[in-house]
Amino acid sequence: MKFVILTDTHFVPRGRKLYGLDPAERLAVAVEKINATHKDISFVIVSGDLAHWGERAAYASLAGVLAGLDAPTILMMGNHDKRDAFRSEFAGADRDADGFVQGVHVFDAATVVTLDTLNEETPDHAGVLCEARLHFLEQALGSAPADRPLLLFQHHPPFDSGLRYMDTIKLANGEAEWDIIARTRKPDYMFMGHLHRPIAGTWRGIPFHIQRALTHQVAFDFETEGHIPGTHEAPDYSLATVGDGNIVIHQCSFLYDGPAFSLHDPEAQSAQSIGDLVKVMG
Repeated sequence: MKFVILTDTHFVPRGRKLYGLDPAERLAVAVEKINATHKDISFVIVSGDLAHWGERAAYASLAGVLAGLDAPTILMMGNHDKRDAFRSEFAGADRDADGFVQGVHVFDAATVVTLDTLNEETPDHAGVLCEARLHFLEQALGSAPADRPLLLFQHHPPFDSGLRYMDTIKLANGEAEWDIIARTRKPDYMFMGHLHRPIAGTWRGIPFHIQRALTHQVAFDFETEGHIPGTHEAPDYSLATVGDGNIVIHQCSFLYDGPAFSLHDPEAQSAQSIGDLVKVMG
């Protein structure tokens, strides 16, 4: 099974920009690349912060761009989202028994569990798993087929990353999540967004992948406190492949427009500048 991961699209109403960028324009380029390159994927998952201010018009713009995808989508909530406005444009999205945007998707190759960590009751953007959502997690982990990998998606990481401000708005009750995992089943892999940086590692023995944002990024900065340092580093999406006991994740910088060349080409190897390299390709 193959699937594509996107996160933090931060859509605004059509025609507007955010931090000087057009989220709709960026996603449209990603959609075009995904359609052309990954015709065998099972789905595209967008792991939260779909809209920056949670406006219905922003979700309408997002729906228009996502309609161009050839693959089905799984959409999740992040701290910038608003469930009611989201539902007005994505009525068919996951909905659990308590109305949260989370679900369990069982595929032949893996089970995908998505969590809704949005806390609409707080202004500080930290995530939370209330008792109802913790119960959902426990049921999902406990009932997932044992004969295939279990992949857990959530917007907020439950651990510190070293990015000082972002660590103040992580999942607020990560220990409660861990208690559920410890007494039921460890996911084979965890996938998150929120941090606007590409980060990988393990959390208490569980490997994780944090996807870089589609729009603005958070700077590689472990010192700044009191605000989030932002950058316009290039975005990417990730292609995950699950099978034969392996999970392999490739990151694709879809806005790259520089030269493409053979690493075996002697003339390319001897180029002393990008201009020389372009001439060699010539």
